[in-house]
Amino acid sequence: MRAGSEATVGVYVHIPFCERVCPYCDFAVEGVKRLDRAREEPYVDALLRELAARAADFAGHRLASLYFGGGTPSLCHPESIARIVRAVHAAFPSAGPIETTLEVNPSTVERERLPAFRDAGVERVSVGVQSFDDGVLKRLGRAHCAEEAHATLAACRAAGFHAISLDVLYAAPRQSRAQLDADLAAALAFAPEHVSTYELTLEPGTPFAAAAERGKLALPEDEVALGMFEACDAALTAAGYEHYEISNFARPGFAAVHNQRYWRRLPVLGLGCGAFSTDPPSAETPFGVRRANVRGAGDYLRRIAAGASAEAEPAEVLDAETARGEAIFLGLRTAQGIDAAAFAREFGAPPRGFYAQSLTELLAQGLLREGGAGDLQLTPRGRRFSNEVFAHFVGAGEGRGN
Repeated sequence: MRAGSEATVGVYVHIPFCERVCPYCDFAVEGVKRLDRAREEPYVDALLRELAARAADFAGHRLASLYFGGGTPSLCHPESIARIVRAVHAAFPSAGPIETTLEVNPSTVERERLPAFRDAGVERVSVGVQSFDDGVLKRLGRAHCAEEAHATLAACRAAGFHAISLDVLYAAPRQSRAQLDADLAAALAFAPEHVSTYELTLEPGTPFAAAAERGKLALPEDEVALGMFEACDAALTAAGYEHYEISNFARPGFAAVHNQRYWRRLPVLGLGCGAFSTDPPSAETPFGVRRANVRGAGDYLRRIAAGASAEAEPAEVLDAETARGEAIFLGLRTAQGIDAAAFAREFGAPPRGFYAQSLTELLAQGLLREGGAGDLQLTPRGRRFSNEVFAHFVGAGEGRGN
């Protein structure tokens, strides 16, 4: 049985609607100039029907977290969010208040709804700021300006949410180190409880990826991007934030409860188009089952209306080989790292029993540190070159077939 697989569930609700689809985004989203009730309410109805159909797969599990992502879930009316919150709590009782997060993009419409979202049960907001520089925002194809970002953050604080997280994106087209430093200073001036920093990545099929192939996208060189990663770490840790995961920083006590479920490989029920679920382990499936919903909102609505499954393809029953590689990859993303004893309880041997050669190489390169009991953590250098480390444990890495 998976280490730490206590009988709890996190629920992720995917809202696919966006005012504008960013050119670097490959999520299951669709652009809508205005989300009216004629489009919103059938989708919410479908979410609740899917919840009712899937809840039995998580029977006996207490609710630990609820996360509204997208897309832009704050385009929904607060009444819709409240309906979903009530239904999720009815399906999965909780021992007390839980972390309920709503992703918010800076805009006038969404700012006006913030107090009502709080009243609907949202106690944490994640604001997609990305940058406080209008030039950077324009090149990213974002729909908001810096002034709106400042106004939205102020409105979130005034609305009385328990915690506010904001996203900062770096290595954007023609972004300089000075612009990133200014973004970090602006973020720290607001003093959010949580900050996520992400390097821009080029996902296949996106307009940015196509532009890069044509030589039309001027991105910072790798060394500059690496310096930006280091700048994020230096600025935020100096300000008292814990760098608890490669891309995430939090004030003590404010690490994201829901996101940690993914890194710890705990059960998550994903609702909506494009959502992913990880069903609980069982005697027949000791490493759990992974499911992925269809990406298109129209396809999703048709399937739910017909009483069919929203899954895009048959569920993936995870085997030991896949699970242990993911356990290493996801665990090393966190500051806590890999507990070798817990790993051995789940897989029959500590990491060195499967990955001795890789661990020896990575230790020699200064990318990993290994404790006396075999516990593993990335070094600061390892965090900077984490993709190189992870390649040893996923895909065709060492340990396959053992």
